[in-house]
Amino acid sequence: MNPEPLLAVSVIRFSIAVIWGLAPVVLIALAIRDWKKASGTEPRTRVMTIAVALAVLIDWAVFLLLLARGFIGGFGTHYVTTRLANWFVVGSLVLLVVAIATKVARGKLALASLLVFALWVGSEIVA
Repeated sequence: MNPEPLLAVSVIRFSIAVIWGLAPVVLIALAIRDWKKASGTEPRTRVMTIAVALAVLIDWAVFLLLLARGFIGGFGTHYVTTRLANWFVVGSLVLLVVAIATKVARGKLALASLLVFALWVGSEIVA
């Protein structure tokens, strides 16, 4: 039996997971860079962009914290944890809608929100 194909598949899956996990942070950093460059926008628009960016970053950090603590991401997770994750799924969906409404760095924030939303939905499917 040749273990090399299995190793290659494992490396590819791990690489996709790492890229998916780090992409929201990179997109948020790029959105903040765009936010700093945008000078002709009104204060409400500027505040909304940075608020959405920080909210998505916090949502992403909570996901990683719960994943590292073992509360999500495994089969048969506790019912209370699954109910808590439901709220994060709804919150991530709201963030996605609000990110689409921003004017500065709309695409980056929407994609970051979508990726974090997909992480929460994936954890719900597995639980």
